[in-house]
Amino acid sequence: MRLEYQSNDASARPELSTTVRALWSADFLYLGYECPFTKLSVFTPAQKDERIGLWDKDVVEAFICADPAKLTRYTEYEWAPNGDRLDLLCDLPAKDFAWSSGMESAASLDETAHVWRVEVRIPLRALADTAPQPGARWRINLFRHDTAGGGFLAFSPTLTSTFHTPERFGWLEFAGPPPP
Repeated sequence: MRLEYQSNDASARPELSTTVRALWSADFLYLGYECPFTKLSVFTPAQKDERIGLWDKDVVEAFICADPAKLTRYTEYEWAPNGDRLDLLCDLPAKDFAWSSGMESAASLDETAHVWRVEVRIPLRALADTAPQPGARWRINLFRHDTAGGGFLAFSPTLTSTFHTPERFGWLEFAGPPPP
């Protein structure tokens, strides 16, 4: 997948084109982001604990709704180039910042190529009571905020002033049997 369009108006931003790869196993959903940049904006120093307000700097995000019949209840994840991270449970309009998915992530920075990457693994049990079966479809949206470039990219542009527009989320389909 590529994130190439502004979330608020779907205007093209090919210079910030961000690749996202998704895989799944019997226990985890894996996401990998590759983000070109000109100048990074991160909090310093990085924190071991989750950072509230991470969305104010360079970050990639995933909003995942395992039950399409309950669109206003979904999980939100954020990862920064310096390794800062955040996960929370949204049950709009409420947000539970104390909630924890048990997700793991690793960020890396290639300053020569001007690319930062993050790889993530989220336990499926944090997303749904039962693991998805092949053919299951969940609602998802993926985002990137690039401060220097003014980019607020989305997999499925929300066409609003907020990423929290679950009726505009796209679809994630679990194809084939999960690998062991």
